[in-house]
Amino acid sequence: MPPHPHLPAVIDAANALSAGLQNPSLLVGLHRDIDGLTGKDGKSLGRSTKQYALRWGIFTMSYAAVEAFFNDVLALDPSQTRHLPLNPDKLRHVGQQHAVRLFTNDWGVRTRILGNAPGNRSRWTAYVGTQEVQLYLADMKNLRDILSHGGDPYAVSNRSGALWPLKSGRHSMRLMGAEGFIQACCDLASQTVLAFGGDSADLPKWPEPERSGLSAERRPSLPLLD
Repeated sequence: MPPHPHLPAVIDAANALSAGLQNPSLLVGLHRDIDGLTGKDGKSLGRSTKQYALRWGIFTMSYAAVEAFFNDVLALDPSQTRHLPLNPDKLRHVGQQHAVRLFTNDWGVRTRILGNAPGNRSRWTAYVGTQEVQLYLADMKNLRDILSHGGDPYAVSNRSGALWPLKSGRHSMRLMGAEGFIQACCDLASQTVLAFGGDSADLPKWPEPERSGLSAERRPSLPLLD
């Protein structure tokens, strides 16, 4: 299939997304760096509300960046300001108007979720297929909407199982989930470049947080990537 006429613009948008994900990736490292530090009040910063606030910043910055990516890629008329939400059904529909197939059943995203091994350590997992990706992104949109309106982030939905259960029955995004969402953003953009007729050489060098331990483990493969 020949490259789509808009492929150069899509590659530019992917490069802009890569730049936009740089600061969230650095904040993941900062979150880990302050684990053993104390604040001016003498209290530990690790496991504090100050540290926890970073995860919401990491997530909302990443969400804004990937949403802007799709709006740049799928703007049919630059003079119009209609905003496209990060909704696979709506993005797929607009992609069809560009004669491009987006969010097909072989699309997927990788992220980190609570593991089921002893110790409840987080692990990398893949959400593959139309339904799984839809559920994951629906939970992420719900969390973004809650944060944007100053609501309680622990009231987020968890139909995808990507969030961490709390004893109260509510759910939380841990730092590992915010780190995983950065990877999911990269996966979505990479598959978009391929859908417009690009190849792996057209993809930017995606930023990655400093990783060690389980976060440095090999990520699962996706049907269209790796």
